Amino acid sequence: MSLKRQAIWSVVVFLIVSVLVVGVRPMIQPDEPRYGIIAAEMAETGQWFALRMAGFHYYEKPPMGYWMMAASIEAFGENTYAIRLPSALAAGISALAAWLLAVRITGRREMGPLAFIVQATTIGPLVMGSIANLDSMFSAWVALCMVSFYAACTSTSRARIGWLALAGATSGFAFLTKGLLGFAIPAVTALAFLAWERRWWDMLRMPLIPLAGATMIVAPSAILLHHSEPGFWNYFIVVEHFRRFVNPDSNQHGEPWWFLIVLLPVGGVMWTLIWPRAIRGLSLATRFNLRGGVRFAVAWIIAPLVLLSMSAGKMPSYIAPLFVPIAVLVTLGLVSAHERQITAPVTARRIGRWILRILALAAIAAIFTGTAWIGAPVIWTTSPNLHWIVIAIALLLWAQIDRWSWRAVDAPTWLMRSATAPVALLAAIPFLFPDGIVLQTQIPWQALEANKQVLCESSQLFTTSQLGHCVSWVTGRRDMLIVGYASEFDNELKLPQDDARLVSLDDVIARIRSSTAGGIAVVTIPAVASKLIAAPGVPAPTTHDVRGDVVILSWR
Repeated sequence: MSLKRQAIWSVVVFLIVSVLVVGVRPMIQPDEPRYGIIAAEMAETGQWFALRMAGFHYYEKPPMGYWMMAASIEAFGENTYAIRLPSALAAGISALAAWLLAVRITGRREMGPLAFIVQATTIGPLVMGSIANLDSMFSAWVALCMVSFYAACTSTSRARIGWLALAGATSGFAFLTKGLLGFAIPAVTALAFLAWERRWWDMLRMPLIPLAGATMIVAPSAILLHHSEPGFWNYFIVVEHFRRFVNPDSNQHGEPWWFLIVLLPVGGVMWTLIWPRAIRGLSLATRFNLRGGVRFAVAWIIAPLVLLSMSAGKMPSYIAPLFVPIAVLVTLGLVSAHERQITAPVTARRIGRWILRILALAAIAAIFTGTAWIGAPVIWTTSPNLHWIVIAIALLLWAQIDRWSWRAVDAPTWLMRSATAPVALLAAIPFLFPDGIVLQTQIPWQALEANKQVLCESSQLFTTSQLGHCVSWVTGRRDMLIVGYASEFDNELKLPQDDARLVSLDDVIARIRSSTAGGIAVVTIPAVASKLIAAPGVPAPTTHDVRGDVVILSWR
């Protein structure tokens, strides 16, 4: 396969598994509707430095990621596809960074598309790129920063200055997306690599230009944001960084030090099982002038992993920036191994393909027998047979393409085909969303859409914190009141205009009793709904829609 065809096909695969299907799956709250309503409010008001979540001040993250989502909403409308598209495109930028780094390390242009497709078909980056959050975008900026830094390390004179300035600028964008980790991850990686290479003088002088570049990017936005939201930087730096690093809150569960290390191979699927062969290939590749590049990629994995593991609070998404160097190392190692005849035994290949075929037959059998007899819950509420058919076809294609890949005469063609083998299954994942086993409070869209008119027309709209983001997204209202436990709607800022929108259940009951015009609507869970209906003096609701664990009531 020619280099041009490899490049085109790797991009096509990325578009198939990431961009084209990114709007298929329903949103899962709270993360996706939270970021969606923040971006939507920016697009609606045109106030790009006002950080509001359904009208509440929200200071947990800087505005860069919201700007990207808001721009996407301006282009494609207020929908699921629009708010996820920036994450999907950012996943493509991370894959492009893997492309650039692989070529820079090896000097072989054909390594670029291979690293790109390995990154694009790795589960961790693929999943992050399918969710409307900030992690994929943050990882893309970090990846560009690190690739620029490595280019500076392997350049001289003016070119080095330009690369260092670019590294600083992209780290500035990473900071504006998610905060101090945008500086910390590149810094610990760069220092670890330079120390490993014994470039002591560079450890002192190389940071100066990136610092200047980052300052030029961050300073204007930081000043404008301070004028718009005077308390933002104090809250964001003190609470969101230092306090949570030591004492995580309910959104950042305390985990043992090894938590992220264990997650790394999980996120590395579809390639984890052949990491050992890639490592064997790398052990040979480092003898052929690749030692510096391999050291850089290893430093990019180990140093941030140590830093992040020191935090008391850990989230799976923290490891997102580490998959680019992993993809590059996997690519280099597998190509090296294949070129040196270090391949999987024929028997092992056949066993792997037969496992896929047996799983396909099991999926077909499920069409006729169902899954109740093994005690499995209902996975899909509509067209379960169609889902099983899709799974069976995807698994059979995987087995057949894998068989075809081993007929390749050269390592790049083999790796390109191997990466293509699971593409059908990866592209099908959004269509296979298990809505039957997900709580309705996490995907309450059917209930909210069915009652949208009632919710929009009510003069007073109440909801619980776990449903607040979804209610605001569907109705477009930014004035609903939060009943009971406020969670992240209580932002600790003690702002009167925000605190006035946090009410107790007794307050809601009193307002229902005294309501005379305009109506009241409540979106809640069954336990709260039962208390409302049973309260003395509360009339029977005119709307009482119960769908799973989502209840919609209205009094008009």
